Amino acid sequence: MNTSLISSYLTVNNAAIFGVAALALVFIKIWSNGSVNNKKRDLSNQLVIITGSNTGIGLETAKNCVQNGAKVILACRDQKRTQNALDLINSIKPNSAEFMRLDLSDLSSVRLFVNEFKSKYNKLDILINNAGIMHIPNRVLTKDGFESQIGTNHFGHFLLTHLLMDSLKASPQFRVINLSSLAHSFGSMNFDDLHYEKRAYDRNSAYSQSKIANILFTIALQKRITQQKLNGIAVSLHPGVVRTELTRHYTGILGFMKFLISPLWYLLSKSPEQGAQTTLYCVHENFDKLVKGGYYSDCKTKKYGNKQITEENAERFWDISLKQLKL
Repeated sequence: MNTSLISSYLTVNNAAIFGVAALALVFIKIWSNGSVNNKKRDLSNQLVIITGSNTGIGLETAKNCVQNGAKVILACRDQKRTQNALDLINSIKPNSAEFMRLDLSDLSSVRLFVNEFKSKYNKLDILINNAGIMHIPNRVLTKDGFESQIGTNHFGHFLLTHLLMDSLKASPQFRVINLSSLAHSFGSMNFDDLHYEKRAYDRNSAYSQSKIANILFTIALQKRITQQKLNGIAVSLHPGVVRTELTRHYTGILGFMKFLISPLWYLLSKSPEQGAQTTLYCVHENFDKLVKGGYYSDCKTKKYGNKQITEENAERFWDISLKQLKL
């Protein structure tokens, strides 16, 4: 075989390899983007509270709710940081969004938020417990003495939901949507040491524990909704691996690794809009078709990834939460 034929063969072969690789990357990206919510319902006269709605998944969820007629309360810590989101949403529909200060790491702030909300509104149709913190490098306690990740991700939302139940009951049909994570599969919950007082703190296990907590809370909440024969539903969900501010605590070696793999990170992660799709599915799906107490991912019900997630443990953790919050 002469040189020109060899050269032509290699050129064609390399082009084929490049084409296959490019096609594979496209399919991987399509897969990582996840499912798209194709459900839609009229949310006119619906009142929605979304925690952590100034950025990321929460902001995308708020925009969609407003576009479909809802009034949205942006429950966030900082008014200045929320102002751009507030202006953006109100540009879609004037007076469709309102800021109310809420710091989930401070129980007194939760109580003040609920008091302010109840002074203005007499019902609540949808509560989306979206806010969260992740992978805090060191053991930090909230104002009330909770480990910060479970304190913010679970206990703040537990109290918020508990105090808003009267408002939810006043709605003809209500939904509570709790954002958990696939990270619940990779850890365990130590019921006797939730705040890492007896064991070494680990940022990853603390985050996973808080996400297990979100699911156990959902199961126990749904049980009470059913027992009281209320026309409401509670669900939890995994939004996917999403490019949001949650990774802001990746510093040092983790930050360096994130920088090194940034192209792969983009390939395997979702945008905030894509990450909001399962939340929006739970907002828009027909009420009677949602699974009570169900866990969703990519707009479908999924099995739990942790053997600790049982009705028995949900009841145990509900009682622990009541005691920790002195309710």
